[in-house]
Amino acid sequence: MAQRSTLITPSPSQAFVAASPLADAALSLCAAGLCLFPLFVPLAFPLPWLGLAFLLTSLRGKSWRRALFCALLFGFVFHGAANYWLVATVARLSPFTGLSPTAMLGWGILAFFGALLWQVLFVALFGMLAWALLRRPCSGWRAVALGGGWLLTEWLRSLGTLGYPWALLASTQVAFLPLLQLCAWLGSYGLSALLVAINALLAMAWWERRWVWGLWAMGLLVAAIAFGWWDGKRVRHQIRQAPFLTVAVVQGNFGMSRWRPDVQESQWRVILKEHLRLSELAARRGAKVIVWSETALPWALRVDGRWQWGYSALQDFVRQRRVVLFVGAGEWRKGRSYNACFVFAPTQRGAEFVGVYQKARLVPFGEYIPWREQLPWLVNWLPQRPDETTPGKSVAPLLIPSPRPFLAAIAICFESLFPFHVRQLLRCDTKTPSLLVILTNDHWFGNTLAPYHHARVALLRAVESRRAVARCAGTGISLLALPTGQILEWAGWQKRTVLVASLPLMTKPSPYHQVGDGPFVAIALLLVGWGWAQGKGQERRGRKEGTNLMRWR
Repeated sequence: MAQRSTLITPSPSQAFVAASPLADAALSLCAAGLCLFPLFVPLAFPLPWLGLAFLLTSLRGKSWRRALFCALLFGFVFHGAANYWLVATVARLSPFTGLSPTAMLGWGILAFFGALLWQVLFVALFGMLAWALLRRPCSGWRAVALGGGWLLTEWLRSLGTLGYPWALLASTQVAFLPLLQLCAWLGSYGLSALLVAINALLAMAWWERRWVWGLWAMGLLVAAIAFGWWDGKRVRHQIRQAPFLTVAVVQGNFGMSRWRPDVQESQWRVILKEHLRLSELAARRGAKVIVWSETALPWALRVDGRWQWGYSALQDFVRQRRVVLFVGAGEWRKGRSYNACFVFAPTQRGAEFVGVYQKARLVPFGEYIPWREQLPWLVNWLPQRPDETTPGKSVAPLLIPSPRPFLAAIAICFESLFPFHVRQLLRCDTKTPSLLVILTNDHWFGNTLAPYHHARVALLRAVESRRAVARCAGTGISLLALPTGQILEWAGWQKRTVLVASLPLMTKPSPYHQVGDGPFVAIALLLVGWGWAQGKGQERRGRKEGTNLMRWR
């Protein structure tokens, strides 16, 4: 018998897949724009539900060079727009480095491109994984494997000294609470993977004209939203049964000028007086716990175990108002500088110092210079800081004895970006912390995307851990949020104000808090490996069948 040859006419979608490099670039730019827009306008959260389908389309059926180009283009646009504020942030450091504003602007541009290249590296990795997986026949499991590939790349760029999990795909969903609840089960990386899998199913439905995959994608999205709505309702019921504590955050609105070398002691007195005045207002409104921002007091409150100026005023306030006070300030010990949070609590006789948390995860090239011993020339080449910060050694929560005993986990600024670091802060051998306190100073960023996005990250941490969050930022954005991610109170940029709200003290750990990222990373590795191996097997069978057919002919 003779084999009939069939002329296959490409569908419009297949023709578009084989389009010119210009069309592929347009697809990548469209994907980047759709995924990026919710970072600036949170109510645009539905856009990432289909935005990455355009990126996958630009990768499918192309040479590896064109696929790499499309992935790099997506990465440069997405992360470039998400990190544009780095240039101005570094330039503002001119008064503290001794360099001119023009020189620091140059360093800002260099820092921007350095961070951008590092982030784009992981987008390129995902692009190559997706390109390899999409060379095989489409299937539902392959869509799930693509989600696993995205999870791996987001997780990898969070690790190590240069880890920087800024602008995770999950952060585009902070305005949509039903879907955000899945972070308590899957973590932020898992929610990102779910969004990518939905995008892949939609793209495959369009490529193959198999609309059942589109129905699967919509069904998966609806099921996730329904589950999140049910879980949020369940957690709200638990919140009503939990004990409550009235917490306040004091947004003092003192800018970075308070660190200038020529600052006068009279300015320090104004800062302390204003924070105490706002704390007095909070105490009158019933606050039992008051939180000040990172380095609210821009001097070392304790040096080699000896308390410095301002300590007596803090003790007097705690004793008179009977409140717990979290104070962000510096600490010097044996010639080393620490970024710290001091906690004071009232006692029957007066006030006591409860403990101190020292920031453990520091900003590389911002708070310290990594690899000093391995790369000594780097220390002399980079702009010098007046004081290099030393990382703290303990991430243990602090036991607050009054008004009712509870454990508080403290994260300072950069630390709140890392899901696994906050999870570590919330782990305790005896009793689980029931309140997450985040101190930060975001004035360096200016009125850009950065302080707003940094604040929204706190909502991811609240849902992941199922803990209420008190976030205090020196110049904004401060907020008080429930374990569901719902914001009770918030303060805008450069507003001098105090926020007060009753927060639940929940102790039951979330599923993500119990298992962490490990199981999801392992599953993602298995899915990607399985998808690759299956495709290799299909290629070998195809080559064998082709050889047999030629022999038969």
